[in-house]
Amino acid sequence: MDAIHGVFITLGLFILTFLNPGSNLFVVVQTTLTAGRRAGLVCGSGVVLGNAFYSGLGLFGLNALMTRCEGLFAMVKILGGLYLLWYAWTVFRNRHEFSLTATAQAMAGNGWRYFRRGLISDLSNPQTVLFFIGIFSVTLTPQTPLWAKLTTWCGIILASFLWRLFLCQTFSRAAIRRAYSHVHRTVGKVIGVMVSLLAIRLIWQGSRELG
Repeated sequence: MDAIHGVFITLGLFILTFLNPGSNLFVVVQTTLTAGRRAGLVCGSGVVLGNAFYSGLGLFGLNALMTRCEGLFAMVKILGGLYLLWYAWTVFRNRHEFSLTATAQAMAGNGWRYFRRGLISDLSNPQTVLFFIGIFSVTLTPQTPLWAKLTTWCGIILASFLWRLFLCQTFSRAAIRRAYSHVHRTVGKVIGVMVSLLAIRLIWQGSRELG
């Protein structure tokens, strides 16, 4: 296939992954619901940086790093899974009263915490780079020019950012936040359980790979 066609097919396949909920989605949505759009967007920016890193590894032929540093990436899974497990527990047991007007205070001094939350959520699953390699092996060839690879990489980053922006815009709407204010403890428990299951899977995979 020609280079332009390959770029569009790659981006289309990547966008389809947005329909498969994972820890990234739960983390960004929960942050937006509890701390507002800005906090959710900062958290989402951390996810975008993780996508940029792993797609870059797959796109520019650095997949050998996965083989040479298999133990390192297994530890990343375990440590990232432990972090997500801790995060899931804090969300599950949250006893704070929800406030529709607390978003400005929530952002104060917490920007790095929200960004780190999104970044760790994405980087904790190194298999993402294998997913990108799988896509690229079908849609790109060794003859694909550098400009097409760079265009693909920039497109992935932009699509990732726009998806997180959409989530933050949607779940920061006043009507949604008002509805959330009535059920925030129940929603927190559901999100906590979902994230904890994903975290346990990461820890289990990492432990098997180290063993």
